[in-house]
Amino acid sequence: MNLLILGKKGIAIQGDLEKDLDNSWNIFNWEPSESPDKLVNFLETADVAITGSDALIYGNIFKYISSSKNLKLLQIPFAGVDWLNPNLLPKNLMVANASGHEQAMAEYVIGAALALSLDLITTHNEFKSGSWEKTGTLSDPSSMHNEIYNKTIGILGYGQIGIETAKRAKSLGMRTFGINRTAKANKPKYLDWHGSIRELDTLLTKSDFLVLACDLNESTKNIINKKTLSKMKKNSFLINVARGDVCNEEDLFNCLRDKTISGAAIDTWWIYPDRPKPGFKAEKKPRPSDFPFHTLKNVIMTPHNSAHTMDSDTRRSNSILENLKEFKKGKKPPGFVFYGKN
Repeated sequence: MNLLILGKKGIAIQGDLEKDLDNSWNIFNWEPSESPDKLVNFLETADVAITGSDALIYGNIFKYISSSKNLKLLQIPFAGVDWLNPNLLPKNLMVANASGHEQAMAEYVIGAALALSLDLITTHNEFKSGSWEKTGTLSDPSSMHNEIYNKTIGILGYGQIGIETAKRAKSLGMRTFGINRTAKANKPKYLDWHGSIRELDTLLTKSDFLVLACDLNESTKNIINKKTLSKMKKNSFLINVARGDVCNEEDLFNCLRDKTISGAAIDTWWIYPDRPKPGFKAEKKPRPSDFPFHTLKNVIMTPHNSAHTMDSDTRRSNSILENLKEFKKGKKPPGFVFYGKN
């Protein structure tokens, strides 16, 4: 069985895989700095390819994978595949993703909810500069912070991240609401209320914390916009660990600037290094948005790192290993997502 690992970030997990893969696996490496001809030669005999994000960004690999006749499994080393077009991949090529990030992302969401509720970052910065205004006195309600206990956390996209988030939220005394594209026959575990996307207004109006954890697709692009944001409670918060484009960029900025809602924690963006908007050149350290979110005191900004811990990387490697083992047995990998259609 021939395994092709693409990119330095793919090679980073090679050591974990080699510990548990048997000797029947032949492992080859290719990096974007190397010749495309070398990649083409590897693809002629590769049964499985694992691609790192650097190969995806710099390697133009789909130009070559699309014409591969031997490749049977393309393993993506993370969860999101909304950017991947099945029509650009060979027919019957299996695509699998990796799991193991859910726990880390759930902890991020709960941590963000606490930080927003406590106004922790502003309080920290002001106190370090000498201010005692956030001491907390009844005569000045603005000096006091909030609690998450007995508050409602609403999760748009109740998948594995949502489940892990709701589990933690329940242990802290929160009410848990969740929405999927279609409602489940039985209410999912850890939820006090569950609905379909047609009941989005209920989620918006009832949530003290709105968590975006859905896939990005045609139905969810810009689903958070001026209209939907206006339905949220004025003292509510938004936490985005989904994709930047789930939110209308300008509408979200205006909402936070004008304090239509109390604040937000944003981990996913519209602009990334080497992933500029169409028509613009890549930058090494770009602002993540065309709008100055960094000037807003009620926004916590992180560089799409909610899933990245040492523990989650280990779990992802284990997930990939399980996919490879099941594939070798002739079975569909647990992380199977779809087949290519070209």
